[in-house]
Amino acid sequence: MKNPDRARPMAQDELFDVLAIAEEDRIGCARLLAGAVDQAAVAEVTAWLTARLGSFREEPPDAITTDPMAWLTAYLQLTPMIVDFHRHLGVSASVTRATLADVGRNLALHRRAHAEFGLETWDWMIAHYTGMMFALGRLNFMVHPAKETIEGAMAPGEWVPGIHIPEFGPLTAEAVDASLAQAKEFFPRHFPDKPIATVACVSWLLDPYLLEHLAGTNIASFARRFTPIGQPYDDATSALFFLFRTRDLDELPALPRDTTLRRLVLDRAEKGEPWQIGSGYLRL
Repeated sequence: MKNPDRARPMAQDELFDVLAIAEEDRIGCARLLAGAVDQAAVAEVTAWLTARLGSFREEPPDAITTDPMAWLTAYLQLTPMIVDFHRHLGVSASVTRATLADVGRNLALHRRAHAEFGLETWDWMIAHYTGMMFALGRLNFMVHPAKETIEGAMAPGEWVPGIHIPEFGPLTAEAVDASLAQAKEFFPRHFPDKPIATVACVSWLLDPYLLEHLAGTNIASFARRFTPIGQPYDDATSALFFLFRTRDLDELPALPRDTTLRRLVLDRAEKGEPWQIGSGYLRL
């Protein structure tokens, strides 16, 4: 499983379909595959990712390139490998496609934010291409071992998937229930050597401010599922980035106030109050 040459090659159209890449981004991806970026940097990233496939280690890539296009090229080239890795685990093709659709989704988000081809969130995709991330319905789950002891929930070395919320569709109670039920069945089947009883979430959606100001909403309902871990920490622009794809506070007056959540975030930012990142866990 460590050799990408063993995976079945994909025609370019099939590759772009698997990654859910929009038509306007396919030209840029085709150029990358044709060698439009430094190939030594691509080889460096490819080797780094391949060595970590299935290891469940997402070490910071400090020593290698941070060129988003080198990383995107490596992702495109290694897609057959990760598809084969999923197949080896017995993961369904539908889950594989839903997971890898994050590539196209993040390209589209970059284009929406910057009006050009690019992948600002290149480092977010590392988990997908080291075999750690799986899309199960409305939620994504990243497999990793716990790093701390939380009484009654987790201890170092235990496997505690982290929940991530893709930017699509409403976060309804029914959709979340279905994802959690799917996760409860998925992990024992595909990772029988990694017993899982708890999932965790670290997100701006777990900021206590939301519970106070958005009572009765899907977001508040989602947040209430989790038992808090520790104290939230400040991150002034996290909500701005996820809702508007910007961290520039000078842009506040021009940002749209077309939803209750967006108005809440902008009002708080204009008062100079930082958003917070909360952490929590729940038992499957």
